[in-house]
Amino acid sequence: MAHVDRKAQYELEFADELAELFTGQVPRMAGRMLGLLVITEEPHLSSKDLVARLDASSATVSTMGRLLIGLGLVRRTVSPETRRDLFSLADNAWVGVYRDGERYISEIVVAIDRRLDGDDLGDHARAKLREMRNLYSFLWAEIPRLVTRYEEWRSTHGPDAIYQPGDAPGPEAPR
Repeated sequence: MAHVDRKAQYELEFADELAELFTGQVPRMAGRMLGLLVITEEPHLSSKDLVARLDASSATVSTMGRLLIGLGLVRRTVSPETRRDLFSLADNAWVGVYRDGERYISEIVVAIDRRLDGDDLGDHARAKLREMRNLYSFLWAEIPRLVTRYEEWRSTHGPDAIYQPGDAPGPEAPR
């Protein structure tokens, strides 16, 4: 039994660590749920499992599950035996987030462009919006290329490889 407790503690520590790292991106409980789904050896966790392991309410697990599904990080199926929701990490979750981010970034650029085209801005506001637009436009152009390069690296190195700077062509990654 001690082995199970140690494993459960290890999983919860990672869930809490990921939740802390994702602060500002998603609510803390969504980060914990995501962390648990990432680190578990089980292919999926039922809503009942998540409630028990995270010491959360059913409503919270349901709400955070919907949020993570909407972000493309988690998928939900229903167990035919128990009819309970089953949650798992979405296939290619991390790549999907960046691919979906392209739409979000493009919407930001379009909104900024509408403001920059108007006459209602002073020089200071226009400069701040221009800087914001330039960064988001840069990301909009570069993220798809980076994701494609990652997918090419993964296809040549396999899913068990650990990326090291210099494995893919291009600038060295920060350490």
